Amino acid sequence: MGVIKAVILLVLGLLLLGGAGFGGWMIYNKYFVEHEESAPKKEEPPPKPPTGFVRMAPFVVPAIGTQKVEQFVTVVVTLEVALDKVPYVQARQPLVYDRCLSTLYAAVDDRSVMTGNLVNIIAVKEKLAAAAAKVVGEGVVQNVLVQVVTQRNL
Repeated sequence: MGVIKAVILLVLGLLLLGGAGFGGWMIYNKYFVEHEESAPKKEEPPPKPPTGFVRMAPFVVPAIGTQKVEQFVTVVVTLEVALDKVPYVQARQPLVYDRCLSTLYAAVDDRSVMTGNLVNIIAVKEKLAAAAAKVVGEGVVQNVLVQVVTQRNL
């Protein structure tokens, strides 16, 4: 009789362990394993077209106060251009430089690129990108990379 009880307990133990193992395996597959049908496939964005860079000469602009020049603002930028348009932008670089310099003079004068006495770099980027687009066309200059901004108080 002792052997029969031991066999019955062994079979019940194995059934319980098997059920727990099966349940754990089902939970693991449901919650921890990614399924192809549950995850929507994300569309990859198209690759960015290759770009080149056109380095501009530094822009030096005086910030004029009520009576005198209060500070000098120096900005060094590089234009990120579509690779096939780099020679075109380089050929028109004097015109782009002139337009950007005029824009910076006006923006520093009306203080639209200034936050208090400090230069707002995001505003400078937007103004220079718009100025360059007027010379070489929309979509040619993809970004204006501001490398250095210095302000020297007088």
